[in-house]
Amino acid sequence: MDEAQKFFCTDLAWEYGIPLVGTATRGDIWLLLEYTGRWGAKAFEESSLPQEVKDHIHSTQHPGVEVRILLIKQEQSRAHQGYRFFVGQTNPKEPLFYEYHLQDYWDLLDIDLASLASGQSGNPENLRTEPLYLVCVNGKRDQCCSIYGPETYRAMTDEAGDAVWQSSHIGGHNQAPITLFFPHGVNYGHTTPSEIRRLIHAYQAGEVVLHHYRGRVCFEPAVQAAEHFWREQYGDLSLPGVSIQSVSEIGENQWQITISGSGGQNQTRMQIQRRISNYEIPITCTKKKTAPISSFHRID
Repeated sequence: MDEAQKFFCTDLAWEYGIPLVGTATRGDIWLLLEYTGRWGAKAFEESSLPQEVKDHIHSTQHPGVEVRILLIKQEQSRAHQGYRFFVGQTNPKEPLFYEYHLQDYWDLLDIDLASLASGQSGNPENLRTEPLYLVCVNGKRDQCCSIYGPETYRAMTDEAGDAVWQSSHIGGHNQAPITLFFPHGVNYGHTTPSEIRRLIHAYQAGEVVLHHYRGRVCFEPAVQAAEHFWREQYGDLSLPGVSIQSVSEIGENQWQITISGSGGQNQTRMQIQRRISNYEIPITCTKKKTAPISSFHRID
């Protein structure tokens, strides 16, 4: 095996100690569609779904709203007919998560996705109150996800059963295994099988764990960092747990953020700075894409 074959971007990220704080993949609306066919590097776009169905899903795009589309599947034999489809509205204060059972993909045309993407409530009958857990395994997008994801997936299913799904690319190649918990949109990185159980147990108890915490996907990166630092300061790990009072950019890569607990307690104004390394490292296993190491710091 030559050196190129030995290279894995996640291992390099561990070596460099890249920070996870403030790296959660942004998304206000998450559309998760069960799909058992072949996944390409761009899983949804390269799928064999009918074009009319793809167009309907793409119709969810709204100005100022970040919509994410993932394909999902389960490793075990499918015990159900048809397909599952989930819609996550990751509102910071009141996230909602909907579940639909499709006989075929054409049933998606009967769901008003545009209204859901605009933040309107869906049918209460489709509201899912139980958590759902994702782990990225899309090796066609990056090899690390297929190397590290499946073992974490199996450890997750041991804890949470059929509430766990494999997913296409969530974001953050070199932070694999990448996991995402709904309805709150809690995003973790480097979630090894030995530690994933603790993360699931915490989420079931309505809390986050800061050690692997990238942030909540509903927040912009600087706000994710402020949330992390606020939780560290006050020891409040509850969900949703925080309320963002104000965000203002006060300089290049620098923000002033006022944050409190969700009940208004422990209101704190802090300054957050993003620092960028003067060197770059590969962020994919192909080495075709590099980026500097970005890190957030509280400077007040």
